[in-house]
Amino acid sequence: MIIVKNLKKYYGKNRGIEDVSFEINEGEILGLIGPNGAGKTTTIRILTGFLSPDNGKALISNKKMPFEIDLVKENIGYIPGEVNFYGEMRVKEFLEFNRSFYKNIDLNYEKELIKILGIELNKKFKALSLGNKKKVAILQALVHKPKYLILDEPTNGLDPLVQQKFYELILKHKQMGAVILFSSHILSEVEKICDTFAMIKDGKVIKSGTIDSLRDISKKLIYIYDLVFTENLKRFDYKIKENVYIFEIKNNDLKDFLNELVKTEFKDIEIKNPALEDIFLELYK
Repeated sequence: MIIVKNLKKYYGKNRGIEDVSFEINEGEILGLIGPNGAGKTTTIRILTGFLSPDNGKALISNKKMPFEIDLVKENIGYIPGEVNFYGEMRVKEFLEFNRSFYKNIDLNYEKELIKILGIELNKKFKALSLGNKKKVAILQALVHKPKYLILDEPTNGLDPLVQQKFYELILKHKQMGAVILFSSHILSEVEKICDTFAMIKDGKVIKSGTIDSLRDISKKLIYIYDLVFTENLKRFDYKIKENVYIFEIKNNDLKDFLNELVKTEFKDIEIKNPALEDIFLELYK
């Protein structure tokens, strides 16, 4: 279990986090969501032993972070937001180096991950693209089948196909009983794979709960071009801009809206996810 309670961290006079609390149980994925600068990475760096909190507590397996990190670090898999390993080291050399930190690594699972992710073993790390660096980071985080996974913006730089493979790997580790913290600024991916969420803004958790409760506030922006407006659409929130109807539809109401929309005439449709910051502003209201 991971427990974070009333965590606070300042960098001099500058705020890192003000008041962050959440819990993650065995076989559960919590999505820590918020815009850049909200405090996600500061929280993660305390949990992974790189920072000490000013107040509050962070526990992994009932061990106090960062002070007892040595008692649990063998059971932690961590993907940093920015991946910078040893530039002159070839990937295959890095993987050999990585094995030295753990007692028992399943080499068959390592080979399986290399194949699934399409990792190039002979390239030097400095020659890899952002996406290929992130693949190596995923492998080193998962290969020892850790009990605790702490993932900081793990899909940044991955193409959609590799993202899907990554989600499948994470869900596999969840089924194995892993406790997973998944930090992201992308609401849709948190909805896709997480069980619970904690929404952080300006260093504070402003909303948390189940993914179903997140869908209550999550919405789509639907742009309808050349719409022949009918009475059955009046009950949905909309505005008109330059002859384009823009509907704000909660995810829970999306199916109902589309069922009504197909009864009308229109030329084109575009569906977008609103910016996470806009959702925060609405929550603050």
